[in-house]
Amino acid sequence: MNRDHKTIILDSKARKEDRIQAAFHLENNADNASVDALGKALLTDSSPIVRHECAFSLGETGHPDKAALYLMKAIETDKSVFVVHEALLALATLGNQKFIPFIKQYLTHPNADIVESAEIALERLA
Repeated sequence: MNRDHKTIILDSKARKEDRIQAAFHLENNADNASVDALGKALLTDSSPIVRHECAFSLGETGHPDKAALYLMKAIETDKSVFVVHEALLALATLGNQKFIPFIKQYLTHPNADIVESAEIALERLA
């Protein structure tokens, strides 16, 4: 059966596990449409767990310019420390030194978990 992972990941009625598995499939495909679907899910899914996995998958896509836009937006706006943590690490996983100034902003965040995530992200880019 051919499953359209871009549709599944954005289907709020699909099971969370199915959306998570779709994220992993899209990470492996990593074309522009897959990155866009992951990014949209990262910014809109109601489940922090699904958003977390979308952030992780975006970091693994190897598309730093396109994936970074979604990750940075999630870092700035997501209310879940769990998601922000993973988005910071995923941004660093993309491996581009130009993200260092953005990540450094989070070294003074009031939440210690986010500070620690920023520190680890910077270590990853060192």
